[in-house]
Amino acid sequence: MELIKNFPMDQLTSLGVGGPADFLCKPKSVAEIQAALNYAREHQLPVTIVGYGSNLLVTDKGIRGLVIQLAEHFAQAHVVGAKIRATAGCLLSSLSKLAAHHSLTGLEFAVGIPGSLGGAIYMNAGAYGGEIGPLIEEITWVTADEVGVWRKADFNYGYRHSRVQTDRVIVAEAVVQLKPGNKDEILKAMKELQARRIAHQPLDQPSAGSTFKRPPGHYVGSMIEAANLKGYQIGGAQVSTKHAGFIVNTGSATAQDVLELIAHIQKTIKAKFDVDLQPELQIVGEK
Repeated sequence: MELIKNFPMDQLTSLGVGGPADFLCKPKSVAEIQAALNYAREHQLPVTIVGYGSNLLVTDKGIRGLVIQLAEHFAQAHVVGAKIRATAGCLLSSLSKLAAHHSLTGLEFAVGIPGSLGGAIYMNAGAYGGEIGPLIEEITWVTADEVGVWRKADFNYGYRHSRVQTDRVIVAEAVVQLKPGNKDEILKAMKELQARRIAHQPLDQPSAGSTFKRPPGHYVGSMIEAANLKGYQIGGAQVSTKHAGFIVNTGSATAQDVLELIAHIQKTIKAKFDVDLQPELQIVGEK
């Protein structure tokens, strides 16, 4: 198990901001995950789990303790019938394409989601009417002391929430249950969803995806636009001019810029619509 000291987290996040992690490790197996967790326990280090950093805001002071990244070095998947068994570091978009290759339907919605399977399960990621929670047949989870399995009935989830968050375990592997489908229809649906994403989202600029969770009965982007905040900027952080539900890094943003912009949007929307916006992106690091 290799530990990297003072790793700059702006290199691991799609938003491109954030200070250093005290230690970073990239386990390649469940045994190495447990070794890292035990090292952290022995040295009294807090632990932060990350994937590809696509839904992550790391503060400018960085992350104290140990960051465990489960990404491309912890990514294996294979298809068995209508199921995909995959490790946590697999890109969700890659699994969507793997499913299509095998004429399996159910993961079309995920073709443009840039995060990992583990991260998607953690937050019950979804898009365009689909979400990962209902597709999960089995989860293998890890703590410092044990490896366990949840079956479908054991795994509860809600909007941008899952049991992984409350039980504080690490997703190591999952079985995704899909259905046989028509390959041409699957590919057509994926192509249409990608076109919609390209047309409406600022994919050409660094962001952490949708900034806020969708409050019941409202659309975040529409409210922000109605509040005349589209294009509003603090430092290098800007409300996207393409989709107001995104905050983008125009090139020189700091995490503090992003945090101040989030706070300004929340205050403005509360005053105008009496709606409390909650961040969808995960904010981690020393305040």
